[in-house]
Amino acid sequence: MEFKDNLRYLRRTNHMSQDELAARLGYKSFTTVQKWEDGTAFPRVSTLKKISDIFEVDVDHLLNLNIRTSQVAVPIVGEVKAGYDMYADENIYGYEYCNNSEYGPGEYFYLKVKGDSMIDLRIGEGDIVYVRKQDYLNDKDIGVFLLDNNEVTIKRASFSEGRLTLKAANPAYEDRSFSFDQVRILGKVLHNKVLF
Repeated sequence: MEFKDNLRYLRRTNHMSQDELAARLGYKSFTTVQKWEDGTAFPRVSTLKKISDIFEVDVDHLLNLNIRTSQVAVPIVGEVKAGYDMYADENIYGYEYCNNSEYGPGEYFYLKVKGDSMIDLRIGEGDIVYVRKQDYLNDKDIGVFLLDNNEVTIKRASFSEGRLTLKAANPAYEDRSFSFDQVRILGKVLHNKVLF
């Protein structure tokens, strides 16, 4: 979370002391602001709104955007197989930054890729894919799918005659076709990054 660093940055670039900010928020002492900036305390939602008004920034940006570099911290929430037969893993592994222009309304996350079934689209083992959480896709979109409530995979979607076919981007893998009650769309893959 970016809040403590953003608060310190905004306060300093606006030439405001901790005492001054505390007074504008109705606190008698700077110690509460100091605790927010060192990460040992966090303000209430109503106070976050007041802080965003003072510095004229969106609350979501205050919490998630690295304001200094105009980048958003997006969680890497687990691993997904570019293949089949891997169970969903929803642990947060860390955070990766994306440009503010790539972050809009809605929920976004990264998934770490295992396997090579999408290699012809340059999505390979060890990459991370940037995903917008949504439950719909257009034909030929690349998506993240939950199969039978336990298997997660990345594939290209193909819709026809009431079925969803998941298409690999590697000739070594066969396409698989499902009825809509067998598959849940978790999100749309927007791009991928290679981690070094």
